[in-house]
Amino acid sequence: MTTDSDDARREGYDVGSILADEDQVAACARANMAALVAELVERGCEEPWAGLEDGEADDEWPDCLQFSFECPPGYEGDVVMPGVPLEVVKAAAEDGSWAVVHNGVPYAWDALVEELSAFDAARRTIWENRDRLVAELARRGLALRDEDVHSDPDASGDSWVTHRLTLDAREVRVSIPDGAVGPGLSQEMYVEGYPYVWEAAVEAAVKALTPTSS
Repeated sequence: MTTDSDDARREGYDVGSILADEDQVAACARANMAALVAELVERGCEEPWAGLEDGEADDEWPDCLQFSFECPPGYEGDVVMPGVPLEVVKAAAEDGSWAVVHNGVPYAWDALVEELSAFDAARRTIWENRDRLVAELARRGLALRDEDVHSDPDASGDSWVTHRLTLDAREVRVSIPDGAVGPGLSQEMYVEGYPYVWEAAVEAAVKALTPTSS
């Protein structure tokens, strides 16, 4: 059985001397985070994270830096990155000393890359669904500006994002999933809490945003 310390020695690093120097710990953690973002971008992920180079030390996570981010805006998360060389982090198991922690859950490096890649793909599908819905409403004469479409993090879940669509004084809430929606597809959206497939969802949104005749 090997440990993270064994892996570190095999890689030729004196982890103890690194951990004795706060500047080295911070430099390693920031370099590791840059490597993580680069790997995600190489896999086709967008780069929505802001301020990741500004990781902060936290007594809860010794020998690490905590990097907070919003992905997408309004959805906060964090990555706790160990301040040891990248090769040591990549060799660590999810239950090892140098696992990377994402939103409180420890991951081996490859598993974290898979998790964040899947998250990115799901969010991009949601935005594509949102844009498809907004375009269809515009085709029906209900043109929404960017400022008329608001995501609502507090009313959203792991697999959908609720949006508030406003037009003049009218508003409708649509929960948009991370599965593709569109003509002929069976994936449901929720409009004001009720499930509809594409055609019915569009009709419900149109009805909610159209002035009633007196």
